[in-house]
Amino acid sequence: MSILAIDFGLKRIGVAGTDDLEISSHPIKLIINKNDRSHIEELIGIIDERKPKLILIGLPFKDDGKLKIQNHIENFYNELKLKTNTKIKYWNENFTSKEADEILIKMNISRKKRRNYQDMLSACLIIDSYLRSL
Repeated sequence: MSILAIDFGLKRIGVAGTDDLEISSHPIKLIINKNDRSHIEELIGIIDERKPKLILIGLPFKDDGKLKIQNHIENFYNELKLKTNTKIKYWNENFTSKEADEILIKMNISRKKRRNYQDMLSACLIIDSYLRSL
């Protein structure tokens, strides 16, 4: 069994997964968030192929109110929930995008290329955080 993590964004969706032993995370795919909602079917394809026991959806938590993107993430969660029987859980993703960007900068990845990797790396960081909490 494995775990999938999703870093949902209004433009890009990063997907990462664990190995079968749930020891390490790795990027799986960067999906473009499309108005025609075809990104949902693309994710269902990944879920059907990998058969994870758990899907983590990153959700930024704020003490002083809701962020605008939280509504989009909740709608995405509900839409995904209708299409799969896999357990889905929110996971705190505060600062994962910033941390991913800092990692990519240290690796000397150009700004243009960082956009292609940041969301997948953020999804990896969501998994890593979850695994450390166990």
